[in-house]
Amino acid sequence: MGTNAGHVGIDFGARSAGNTAVCVREGELFRFHRSEKGADGDAWLEELIDRLRPSAIYIDAPLSLPAVYQGRGSDHFFRAADREAGGMSPMFLGGLTARAMALAARWRNAGIEVHEAYPSALIRHAWEGLRIRPGAPIKPSQLRIMAGMVLMPPPSPADRHEADAWLCWVIGHRHRTGKALKYGAPDEGLILA
Repeated sequence: MGTNAGHVGIDFGARSAGNTAVCVREGELFRFHRSEKGADGDAWLEELIDRLRPSAIYIDAPLSLPAVYQGRGSDHFFRAADREAGGMSPMFLGGLTARAMALAARWRNAGIEVHEAYPSALIRHAWEGLRIRPGAPIKPSQLRIMAGMVLMPPPSPADRHEADAWLCWVIGHRHRTGKALKYGAPDEGLILA
């Protein structure tokens, strides 16, 4: 029996690297869950989501391919959303994209909303003045500024993976309150920030 966690944020990483992180809100606090290095992170994530039973998932991973693979357009590398948000090509990310799409299909079949979230776009466009480099640690002062957007105390992430999972949670909160930035087109794939 699950806990019905509201929505969760996921920083999706390599299958056995131990860098997939999940952020969930419990009361007024945030809790992080982390895959173990050397273990099957996808199996761990499926079990965790089954246990948490969130209503929605906001994941930092491509969840669709360019429209050319659906018989429309001519760009084999980027979706409109990738170009607008400054994201990487789903094709470059290859296996990670395929794994994320497979998990999203399973979760959607179980009645869970799944959305593609992009923390870097949120940082770049919504909090441009923070000047956070991709991959660099987020300072506590920057977390406090971002936490002001959700009117909650900031978490204490152990590293950038947990910080990105929290930012995916923030994107989910923004989306659920009608404040998320949207990139792309629904028929090809949307990225939220």
